[in-house]
Amino acid sequence: MNPSYAEYVATAKSLGAERGLIWDLVFDQHGKVSKDTRWNLTELVGMFPPPTMWLGQVGVDQNSFAALNRIRKRIRQQELIPAPMPKVWRDLYQAVLIHQLLVKKTKPMSALKVANPIRQLAPVAGDTPPWAVTPDQVQQAYNACLQGQESGKVALDFTTMVRNILDGQKLADTPALVRFCAPYPTDEAQAAQQQADSVRKRQNAHGGRQSLRRELTERKSSSKLPDERAFWELVRIVFTETPRTFSDVIRFAAFKVQIIMGFRIGEAALLPVDWKRWREYLDADGRPAGERGGFSKSLMIRHFAEKQEEDEGRDGLSFYENTQHVPPMFEDVLIETLDHIEKITAPLRDRLRLQAETGRVFPEYTEDALIPAWEMYVRVTGNVKFTRPALPEPAVDNYRETYDPDVLRHLRDHQLASSGLFNIAQSRWLSADQKSALIRDVNGIRSSGNIDWSTARIRVGDMEAHLEASRATKKSDTMPTTLTDGTQLYPHDLLFIMPVRNLIEGRNDGLLDPTLYSAIGRIDSGGLNNAISGKGSGDTLFERYGQTDEDRALRLTSHSLRHLQNTELFRLGVADTIITKKFNRRSVQQSYVYDHRSLAEDLADIDLPPEAEERLGDKALQVFKLISANKARGPVVDEFRRVQREYGEEAAFDYLNAEADGLHVTPYGLCMNSFTSDPCPKHLECFNGCLHLARTNVISEQENLERMRDKFATVIITLEALPEGRRNIGWANQLTHARIRYENIVKALGTEPGMQVFPDGTDLSVTAEQKAGTTIIDTMKRLRDLDD
Repeated sequence: MNPSYAEYVATAKSLGAERGLIWDLVFDQHGKVSKDTRWNLTELVGMFPPPTMWLGQVGVDQNSFAALNRIRKRIRQQELIPAPMPKVWRDLYQAVLIHQLLVKKTKPMSALKVANPIRQLAPVAGDTPPWAVTPDQVQQAYNACLQGQESGKVALDFTTMVRNILDGQKLADTPALVRFCAPYPTDEAQAAQQQADSVRKRQNAHGGRQSLRRELTERKSSSKLPDERAFWELVRIVFTETPRTFSDVIRFAAFKVQIIMGFRIGEAALLPVDWKRWREYLDADGRPAGERGGFSKSLMIRHFAEKQEEDEGRDGLSFYENTQHVPPMFEDVLIETLDHIEKITAPLRDRLRLQAETGRVFPEYTEDALIPAWEMYVRVTGNVKFTRPALPEPAVDNYRETYDPDVLRHLRDHQLASSGLFNIAQSRWLSADQKSALIRDVNGIRSSGNIDWSTARIRVGDMEAHLEASRATKKSDTMPTTLTDGTQLYPHDLLFIMPVRNLIEGRNDGLLDPTLYSAIGRIDSGGLNNAISGKGSGDTLFERYGQTDEDRALRLTSHSLRHLQNTELFRLGVADTIITKKFNRRSVQQSYVYDHRSLAEDLADIDLPPEAEERLGDKALQVFKLISANKARGPVVDEFRRVQREYGEEAAFDYLNAEADGLHVTPYGLCMNSFTSDPCPKHLECFNGCLHLARTNVISEQENLERMRDKFATVIITLEALPEGRRNIGWANQLTHARIRYENIVKALGTEPGMQVFPDGTDLSVTAEQKAGTTIIDTMKRLRDLDD
């Protein structure tokens, strides 16, 4: 056994034992872990459900396993039968989860993405333990992942696991196994690899050569910004449309918060009910600053910032409390929206608080209380309608406009006053056996035969026991989490709470009664993202509220809204330090990852001193902006800085006006030399070691250099392949000429944008005559040199 593997697993077992985890899981023949031994990963790191992430499966990954057997059949290997992983692979799988959650402090979803490739490699390895896995097994598993899902993301996750776990932790005897994560030479594998490469380039598009822009107007990593039409359609929906369901009221408000504040979707979902903070400003005399032309007070929003160093405690993640200023132009709309949410969710919040305090489903009643069956029906299903006659349309329309709880009480009174038959007689909310066990008469005696629903009663304790045993998905969220200061935070302390499994509205287009419904939880950030991305099973907001077919087909990722606001603040000239603080970051470098301005916007945003704008011409001003942004290098730049340093700003600006023509755009980069009097004697050979050449981030420049590199490589190969008998007198010079240019082009390709390619190179702008001199004395000197 590999000692690194043994130590890795032993450490994980020790950490798991400290948390009371059962290491030896019990599972069936398909690898499904029993409820008694499965791990609740969400609870393990101290996070709020939903969603609740489990270690509930130690069998094969179904998508990649089907592709694996197709590959094995094609290469005439025996097909595999799905089965649980061997113990050594289970130990590794569990150990990876423990290290990710308790050592690296990642979230459960991220930890499962890191660990899941173990389930994809294990069936290929078979009896081979992790430390002895072979390159062929790695490649076969990689190709199964590559062809198992069209997106390419699964294959990238597999590669990451091999690089960071097997290679990074030195768990395998064979080093650098990641080099065998390569596609087979088949059309299907190559096409899948291209898709995976495109996903990787898109994910890593912000840095490196892939981020180079073809034009001044092209945005950097523009794929991370929202589609313009989708963004404005989302704004139209959440700010102007009337929500058709109670759950959509909550979703609309959460997206309003994210659009206005630029929060992460998880930060918006976890907004506390006590969110409002006012800050007052006084002048030196103690009077309100508004009397002196300033602001007397400003609104701040209390929230729980994600991805903070302080939220990583010994027992898992905690909530880090922070505040952020609300832009004054959005104060009124934010207050109106969130105050409305607090009002309509008050009945749910009161009930959820009592449920957390008592541990019961219906804390309003004692366990032996008998309540009408129609009321229990509404409390369990959430359906406002419990009689057959239609509800009055004006009252229904009024409720969907205001979501006022008083309207629901009016609808209940209307139904009870009518003589219509009870709708619950035909409802499937109870089976026949459950009805006979739960339904009682007004005296508390169990009913038999036909049930008179107008007088039927249900004992509260009986229904609570029934729900506990048979409806696990309709339970309220009552488990608390902790803040970084140790304070406990319960779900009822959050603003955005909503009905759990709201089937009445979601599936049956009915009307929910939040004043009585018993299953309550906080809004799920994953569900919010699915509501606009279309990755979930339900309809998106675009599909429900879009006005045209094109609108209904739109999609958006919630995090792109954060990228958009970050970029817009940069474009408007907001300081990077302020942007960093606003988005709860610790370094300005993190903010620049979210910066997707075009190069033209980068330059337009540069603040210039007034004297520069007055004294410099258009071209000189453009050169000065490039110099100020450190996007240009060369002799003109060096001389400008020397003049600025030794003689002051005015002299430097005069120099730049005279030498502004020194900014020349070539196919291979910027030439920063002046050619006012004579053209360059080495026109467009600046890639051959000229010290004036500086690289830019224009992608066509990169392509031109790569094309020249390949051209000279072909020339070198052709010359070297010539037999000696066919080599002419100039063969050696030709080969040297091609090699020098090839090496210089390779050096240019490796130079970062904004840097000189050959800082110690030759000044190719100077002719041989200029170097030697053109006077009679210079000529006589050359002749003497020749005689010597």
